[in-house]
Amino acid sequence: ATLLLFASITAFTTSAAPVSFLEAKDLPVQTNLPDVMTMADGTKVTTVAQWRARREELKAILEHYELGHAPPPPGNVSGTEIQSRPVLDGAAKFQLVHLKFGPDEKLGFDVTIFTPTNGGPFPTIINPSFFMTPGVNFTNHASAPAAEVSTNAATTNSSARPRFNFGAPVDPERAARGFTNQLNRGYAIVTYRYTQCGEDNAGFRTNSFYPAYPGYDWGVLLGWAWGLSRVVDYVETQPFADKNKLIALGHSRLGKLVMVATAFDERISLGAPAGSSGAGTGAYRFCGPDRGGKEGIEDMTRKFGYYFVPRLAEFTGQMEKLPFDAHWFIALTAPRPWISIEGTDDQNCVPNAVRQSVLAAKPVYEFLGVSADRVGVNYEPHRHALTADDWSATLDFADKNLRGMKVERSFDQFPPEQSSTNSIAPK
Repeated sequence: ATLLLFASITAFTTSAAPVSFLEAKDLPVQTNLPDVMTMADGTKVTTVAQWRARREELKAILEHYELGHAPPPPGNVSGTEIQSRPVLDGAAKFQLVHLKFGPDEKLGFDVTIFTPTNGGPFPTIINPSFFMTPGVNFTNHASAPAAEVSTNAATTNSSARPRFNFGAPVDPERAARGFTNQLNRGYAIVTYRYTQCGEDNAGFRTNSFYPAYPGYDWGVLLGWAWGLSRVVDYVETQPFADKNKLIALGHSRLGKLVMVATAFDERISLGAPAGSSGAGTGAYRFCGPDRGGKEGIEDMTRKFGYYFVPRLAEFTGQMEKLPFDAHWFIALTAPRPWISIEGTDDQNCVPNAVRQSVLAAKPVYEFLGVSADRVGVNYEPHRHALTADDWSATLDFADKNLRGMKVERSFDQFPPEQSSTNSIAPK
């Protein structure tokens, strides 16, 4: 049944679903998490065919109320190598590749690829980054400032917020050192600066690939996810990559990006959103003002409304009318493995909200005949950051779920204050 569910792969496309889209004020109150296993007409999902139809309903609802609608895949993604050389004393290879696609192949962006020198094809991590794409505009190791990319985050374990120059050119050799553990463990890395797929501001529609696709109402979050799928288009044609072991990992707002991309693009084998904050993996009904604190939908639509369609802001003050919740993104990922990478002291993320999403999505995995352990979570002791320990946990989870390797650690532990039984609202 699971194989049938994924027999046809279509990235970022949905068929028309028989869903009635009411205004926010007219939607019914749902204090519990909206059930993913009940069709829009009230029918309970009991067969794989029904689940396939329900998936289209879930996507249609998320598109209408939160994400907007993206154009279909361009179908003509190709890559041109700009630079290539050994790094890490010959243990790995660096490539800078320009992707092009779209009308007249005039759209595109740059990605950097690091691969182990020996072996392959490799499980491949697609890692959108805050930093410049390594190798772009980098000419002089001595004079050009080089950002360290091993954390791929705007903050570290410290409560103070360091000042990173995200626009500084990145030395490929130094970037490769940041990925030494991943490369040593047999993974390839594809990384790129996310803003190539849309500036992180309200004017994003005037740049990148958006002007080529007028008439689409997508917010930039869906645009960033659509861009990640263009990376998948290219990577799955390359001999270095094991296309059955493609992993997406990003931190903070890039965690939201990964969450959306993994849910909508079934070619991504494993999703690992990290510290995804408000409108991320934590159930929306369990975070934000008066619902668990920290960062909620109201905060996101106020500060970053351009991520979404304007309709999402209409739920401010009436979150109980939201017709979906974050666990829908995990359900759409099923039966593929998925893990939320978190910090115990993250100032943006509510552990109980993440817990609610994880627990509410597990029954979908069981329905599809796979272990609910394919939905995981891992906490490390830090604030809003992506650390070396987070990377190691992700690789362990991928080793277990994609490579069939024996891994002793478990991926179901929440901070102690969240380990007691809380009210679970999966339906």
